[in-house]
Amino acid sequence: MSRGAQRACALATLVACLAIAIAPHPARADNQPSFVSQDAFIAAHPDLYWRREGARNHARGRYSEAMTAFRRAARYADKPSQAVIAQMLWNGEGVAADRAMAYVWADLAAERGYPDLIATREKFWLALSAEQRERAVAIGGAVFDEFADTVAKPREERALRRARQQITGSRTGRPGTISVFQYDHATGNFDMSDGALYYDARYWSPELYWQWQDRPWKPDPRGKVEIGPIQASPTP
Repeated sequence: MSRGAQRACALATLVACLAIAIAPHPARADNQPSFVSQDAFIAAHPDLYWRREGARNHARGRYSEAMTAFRRAARYADKPSQAVIAQMLWNGEGVAADRAMAYVWADLAAERGYPDLIATREKFWLALSAEQRERAVAIGGAVFDEFADTVAKPREERALRRARQQITGSRTGRPGTISVFQYDHATGNFDMSDGALYYDARYWSPELYWQWQDRPWKPDPRGKVEIGPIQASPTP
């Protein structure tokens, strides 16, 4: 693959990751309620909050600030942010280009087996020199020690539990029939959500939350059946 083609692939993955960074959970996964894009909801999820801050700074060309925000999201097990860090290191955005370190971050982003991110990791590996590969192996352990799921997921889970315990209107931690109001800065209006839906376990319970975050990246498990053109039955 030519260097130009390699860069095109890297940019394509960066665009895909940033698209997910801007929309915390794409509609392709299922029809999401509007509150998942509101400030209060995102602020309660540090992975989403710092990912969005990174995407906003990246869009403004503030690459150094974007890198800082994406690293913060990465500490909360955010795979899209880890993938963007890999791309930025590969391209030298906001930092000096470092392809060995870019591979390490691509390897980290592919930790959960997302096909698109595995493909990026493998493309990076093929483009590395022997010396770069050796260095990537040598420096990778320190990055995984701080950002791998085994240590990063518990940080996010603690934040989710703290936010879940701040439900108002119930001393038992149950949303009951309360309504949740969030100010929408884009429209200048308040967005009202059903408390039972807002505090649905998929957004707060660690196991279900990770499943929710995985869905945009995992292959659609539903099978596909192709039906050919209708043909007349042969005459008996």
